[in-house]
Amino acid sequence: MAEFEPAPSETALADEREHWTESHDTRHRIRSVVMGLRKPATAAEIADRAACSTNAARKHLSELLDMGVVREAAGSDGTRYVRNEAYVRWRRANELATTHTVDALLDTLEELQHRDEQFRAQFDAPVPEDIELPEEATHAELEERLEAVSEWATIRESIDRHREALRIARTEDGRLTA
Repeated sequence: MAEFEPAPSETALADEREHWTESHDTRHRIRSVVMGLRKPATAAEIADRAACSTNAARKHLSELLDMGVVREAAGSDGTRYVRNEAYVRWRRANELATTHTVDALLDTLEELQHRDEQFRAQFDAPVPEDIELPEEATHAELEERLEAVSEWATIRESIDRHREALRIARTEDGRLTA
């Protein structure tokens, strides 16, 4: 049995990068890099990650900027780009709206709201951000509490996403309701 190696070899990374550049066009690679950004990057940094020229990156970044997929962030070394989180949230809600019926979205929303109410009662707080960790607790107790708070925050994000998906689905159906 092969031993687990935490990092792939340089050869494996080079092979994967070569396959990626051969199987995807520049626009697709730029978009993939941008969607993975967690902090602003220059056109040159994005170009390097996408294996293309800086000019090609600027061209596609301009298109993605016009579409709202990315936004500009001023930096001391010039313009930087970062993914537009509002676009990402809309995209996820839109995917839900197009792959689920309104009834299915409503059922899931009801389940999520029920779980939210359970967490509110469990923690005696309206939102996960209001939870304070006990000063005197074991590592296991802290971990358990953090895991529950994280799950609650995820549920609240899902509630927001499902509400937006319902708004989109109802608009698409011609039923403009809030």
